[in-house]
Amino acid sequence: MSGADSLAASTDSDDAYARDVEEVRVSAVAQCGSWPIAHVDIVGCEYAELKTEVLKSIRKHRADYLTRCLRCKDGTCTLKTWSRDQMTARNLCKRLYITPIKVPSRSSGTNNSEASLLVRFSYSITRRGRVEDIHLDLLDSDLTESQVFKMIESGARQVRFEPLKVNGQALSIVGLQDGYTLTGTF
Repeated sequence: MSGADSLAASTDSDDAYARDVEEVRVSAVAQCGSWPIAHVDIVGCEYAELKTEVLKSIRKHRADYLTRCLRCKDGTCTLKTWSRDQMTARNLCKRLYITPIKVPSRSSGTNNSEASLLVRFSYSITRRGRVEDIHLDLLDSDLTESQVFKMIESGARQVRFEPLKVNGQALSIVGLQDGYTLTGTF
């Protein structure tokens, strides 16, 4: 075989081999939750925050969408549930009622952890727009339940929501769910 022929045969063989090889890469996973916690992977996350200039509009539209988004009774409200084909309504309701007006730039109070973390939790927004009643629903981590709870709580202390007021009465929003999934590259 001449040099050109052997190069062509070699290239064809390499191309066939490349088609038979499947590349698999698993990279980091991050579901960041609604506010920062003291975890090293959280620095790459972005958090939704309602800016001052949109609050007037948000307040106005909350009254228009109250019954579409929330079920309220005796001073407390819960978010309605939506099917997969109702994601636009879900996102609008989340924007109007459970997007913070203030999110801390970085949580403090505990050491930064590098441990993988999968946690789902429930919480409430008080009549004053503060997070309370945090309960861990699912935890998969090398960290203890107490450590994870402190990480979430330290971030939550600094988060503020626009208080929900209907006809002059302040309402709380209960039964909210959130979570963090923070893992490294494998």
